[in-house]
Amino acid sequence: MNIQTNPAQIEKTSASFPAITEEPIRSTFLPEERLRLLGESLAKGDLTDLFGLIPFDFQARIRDSAKKILEVYRSTNAAQARGETITPAAQWLLDNNYLIEETIFQVKRDLPRRFYRQLPTLKLPDGGTVPRALALAWTYVAHSDSSVSATMFKSIVQGFQSVEPLKIGELWALPSLLRFVLIENLRRLAVRVNRTRQMRQIANDVADKVLATDDNPDRQAILANFSAHAQ
Repeated sequence: MNIQTNPAQIEKTSASFPAITEEPIRSTFLPEERLRLLGESLAKGDLTDLFGLIPFDFQARIRDSAKKILEVYRSTNAAQARGETITPAAQWLLDNNYLIEETIFQVKRDLPRRFYRQLPTLKLPDGGTVPRALALAWTYVAHSDSSVSATMFKSIVQGFQSVEPLKIGELWALPSLLRFVLIENLRRLAVRVNRTRQMRQIANDVADKVLATDDNPDRQAILANFSAHAQ
C-alpha cells in the first residue's frame, strides 16, 4: 500500500467503479458420457439453457474481443510497470498475448462472413437463431471449464451426430468455432481480472485517504462515498 499524505493528490481519487462484467461461459463440469448425452439433447432441441448464447454479429464480436483483450493486456502491462502486484491470471495474459493474437487471426481467416452465414442454424428459446456448430462448441466450453480435450469434444460431437448428422462445412468449422468460444471466454475472464485489479487499486486509494486524516468525521465522509459498493 502506498500511503499518500498530499491532500491535492488524495482528492484525485475517484469513487467511480469499473463496470460490471459479463459472466464467463461456465457451467457444471461433465464427464465424457454426460457430454455425449448433452450433444444428443442439443440436437433434439431439448437444451434450453445455452449459457448466455444469443445471436450476434460474428465478425464484429471477434474484433471487439480482440480489442478488449488488447486493452486489458496494455492496462495490465502498465500496472506491472508501475510496480503494482498482478495476479497469476493477469501474468498469464502478459506471457501469452502473442498466442492469443495468433488464434484470433486464425479465427478471422478461417471463418469469413459469407461462410459463417451459410452454416446451418438452430433456434434458441427466445426465437433467435445461431449456427448449431457454434452452439455445440459453446456448450462444450461451458461444461469443460474451457479445457481442450479431443476425446471430450469428440463425445459431445458424436452425441449430436447420433441424432442429427453435421454437414461437412460444419465439421470443418468446428475447430475454429471452438477457438472463437475460447477467445470469447478469455475476453470475459480477462475483463473480470482487470476489474478486480482496478477495484483493488481503488481499495488501496481509499485506505490511503483514511490513513491520511486524523479526523473521524472526515474518515466517515470518505467511506460514505464507497458504502454502496460494500454491500
